[in-house]
Amino acid sequence: MQESNEKGMAVHGGEVFRLASLSGIEPDTIIDFSANINPLGLPPGVDLALRQALQNLSNYPEIDAVTLRSKVADRHQLPIDSVIVGNGSSALIYLLARALKPKKSLIWSPTFSEYERALKQVQSEVVNLNCLNPEKSISLDEIIAATVKAEPELVFLCNPNNPTGALLSIDELEKIVSIFKKAGIILVLDEAFIDFVGGESSFVSRLDEFDNIIILRSLTKIYALAGIRCGYLVSCPEINRLLSPFLEPWSVNSLALRAATAALENDAEFIKQTISFIAGERQYLSKKFAQLKYLKSYPASANYILAQVDQNIDCGDLRDFLFIRDKIMIRLCDDYVGLGSNFVRFAVKKESENRMLVKGLSEFQTRLEG
Repeated sequence: MQESNEKGMAVHGGEVFRLASLSGIEPDTIIDFSANINPLGLPPGVDLALRQALQNLSNYPEIDAVTLRSKVADRHQLPIDSVIVGNGSSALIYLLARALKPKKSLIWSPTFSEYERALKQVQSEVVNLNCLNPEKSISLDEIIAATVKAEPELVFLCNPNNPTGALLSIDELEKIVSIFKKAGIILVLDEAFIDFVGGESSFVSRLDEFDNIIILRSLTKIYALAGIRCGYLVSCPEINRLLSPFLEPWSVNSLALRAATAALENDAEFIKQTISFIAGERQYLSKKFAQLKYLKSYPASANYILAQVDQNIDCGDLRDFLFIRDKIMIRLCDDYVGLGSNFVRFAVKKESENRMLVKGLSEFQTRLEG
């Protein structure tokens, strides 16, 4: 069974090793639907790059990750001074908080919990604006107006959002950034899962039009590199000059740098295959979820689906049932601000694993009806 994390540590998906230790089983026997990682695995060339990098572990990595930064800059047609690389996008969230130290900040919730944790470490006053109401829709204009009224210096927004899967269009993002600019607000746009949607949905191509936006990107989700951590942010050089002094030297290890660089060099067809595969399997899961009486799923755009379970059902029972039955691990969402204890999130995984999940969920319904 899954238990709460260590005291003081945020709860996240993907805690396979801890759960395996608690259960006395091998980690590779667990089917992890709690972490949103590309089920297709590594892009071509990454495994070879990692093996080659192992031969140079006695050497320090590049102190400023210039090779990877150059690769990212070329990808997005940006100057290299617009790119900062870090030990996963989570580390960059904490960098932003340390460097900018906003007196007041606002988060569009429910969303990734590390935004709030990072901001509170620098004593920022944090406002969580709940943008999800299961009973009625909230318009974007209402959310923007409430944000501006709160007068924050910094706003965190995840697109597509984790865990809801909601995706804002380029036009909607332009509206948000433009209004925020007039209000003197910096927007941190977290695009950790944008590669599962498609590059045309990223706002990076509009970066040179605005000086009040910072865009976060993860290399661990799409490239299945969660174990070695690597991410980057892009912003105007003026903002990055404020951030760079707060970045530790050797902030990314040599294995992560080499793997990420190799992935970016060989990912064009890989990402196309991933988007197509995820779209098909996500549609399958959504269709099957709709047939379950106790489960309501939300529209999804990335590689995970948020679902609401009937109030009279204990999500802990569902979690334990799936784990005992098939060693399936799911993500309970009771720790997300704005979500109750009856929300769960499912990653989109391989075809056989998705069908195993559906079978388990169906059997849970049979047990409820019995």
